[in-house]
Amino acid sequence: MLKYIAKRFLLMIPTLLGVAILTFFLLRIVPGDVVEARFIAAGQGQFVDRALMDMERAKLGLDQPMWKQFVAWMWGLVRLDLGLSMWTGAPITEEIKLRLALSLQLAIMATVVATLLAIPLGVVAALKQDTWIDYAVRVFSIAGLAMPSFWLGILMILGFLIIFKWLPPMVYTPFWVDPWENLAQLIWPALAVGYRYSAVATRMTRSAMLEVLREDYIRTARAKGLWLKLILVRHALKNAMLPVVTVIALEFAFLLGGLVVTEQVFNLNGIGMLFVEAIARRDYTLTQALVLLTASTFIVVNFLMDVMYAWLDPRIRYR
Repeated sequence: MLKYIAKRFLLMIPTLLGVAILTFFLLRIVPGDVVEARFIAAGQGQFVDRALMDMERAKLGLDQPMWKQFVAWMWGLVRLDLGLSMWTGAPITEEIKLRLALSLQLAIMATVVATLLAIPLGVVAALKQDTWIDYAVRVFSIAGLAMPSFWLGILMILGFLIIFKWLPPMVYTPFWVDPWENLAQLIWPALAVGYRYSAVATRMTRSAMLEVLREDYIRTARAKGLWLKLILVRHALKNAMLPVVTVIALEFAFLLGGLVVTEQVFNLNGIGMLFVEAIARRDYTLTQALVLLTASTFIVVNFLMDVMYAWLDPRIRYR
């Protein structure tokens, strides 16, 4: 098992390096830079002296050859230094810290909601196949797939405003400042997003359970008179969880990358909004850090998934 984990861990390094190289050079290929964006934002894009723009580029190191800029950035990453934002001049770590805390909490809450909905509903639908319960669960999951989370969030806000004359708090309060105020704001986007992502996991759980329940060893266990709950927990559910773990883990990674429109609906300044701001400003260093953060999340989640697979199905370790 340790050999398998070590091999999977080592594969993460070239993947991250490839993402870093592609991100750095693709951003430089796009026309325009942070200096132009800064002068345009100040209303001086057409009238500013080109020499002044060149001076600003020199201050930011953009006058250096690309390979030198890349080496300097990579050396900073090796020292765990993400550098400074080219737009604000603030440390990128500080720029990301508060936004990441919000997005991480929202991703965890939404994933918990999705898991608590998907697994029980998928199992029940599989056990009650082709009954009204199964049809109800299928309608529930199809409705979740059809409704974008931001649209469901808007309906939630309008519903509470019209029926209860109440709005959720629209100014973010960190959990460590006021836990109740924090949960009062994030529970609604978590429910909206969690329901949307539970739809896929519910259908996956149902399909996986139906496949496992038709296996010979499950029929044999039933024929021997084993307790149904014991069969489900010890044999069926564990073997059916492989595809479900994949879906839930990838959903969590995607959520951590930010949900731009949902964040706008609930007035949340998370990673998604920071991503949009960084790209619009051509803030190379901040955009690179955010892309690398998102890629790292997916890579780490995939690594943990591989480990979970090896635990759930020992045959995978020996392939």
